[in-house]
Amino acid sequence: MSIRDLPPVLEEEFARDSLRPFIGVHIDLPDPVFAVTGNATIRYAGEEWTAIGGLGAIDTVGEGTDGSAVGVKATLYQVPAEFRDDVADQAVRGCLYELYVGALDPTFSEVLGFKQIWKGRLDSYDITDAGDSITVSAGGESRMRDQRRPAIRRFTDWWQQRRHPGDITFQYVARMVEVPILWAKAKQAAVL
Repeated sequence: MSIRDLPPVLEEEFARDSLRPFIGVHIDLPDPVFAVTGNATIRYAGEEWTAIGGLGAIDTVGEGTDGSAVGVKATLYQVPAEFRDDVADQAVRGCLYELYVGALDPTFSEVLGFKQIWKGRLDSYDITDAGDSITVSAGGESRMRDQRRPAIRRFTDWWQQRRHPGDITFQYVARMVEVPILWAKAKQAAVL
């Protein structure tokens, strides 16, 4: 993320001597997670972002030297232990996972600016139980990681029925291998 990618309000805040930044995490579980660093819950974009004290750690967001995508991992510390079972039951690989950066006003109650710095899918999660609180590490990967994975598709009737029940597009594909193709010529006789 470069300074020119920031909204003007955030750019101004980052240029000031005193800055009140926060980092936000959104994981779109059945019971969505909206968490921010800091000690005060904030409202932004119609959502209530729960303050969790500190995120703990966020890996560098970027890409490899060969242009390949790099995943990101955010660690949430001091999550109340009452959420242990909820997190374990709801975590679904492939759900939306976003990281944000923002700035607060001097009273730490109003959001001055907000910027999404990473968007991908939840890839892995790890829960460490510390008794009265838990630590959750959530790893994500961007869609760019799929570029190197082979897309296995079978152009068969069975494959088509799984994706589009009732569609008969590939019903006769297996038989078409045996059909001779006759090109226009004076004598029309099949060559076998």
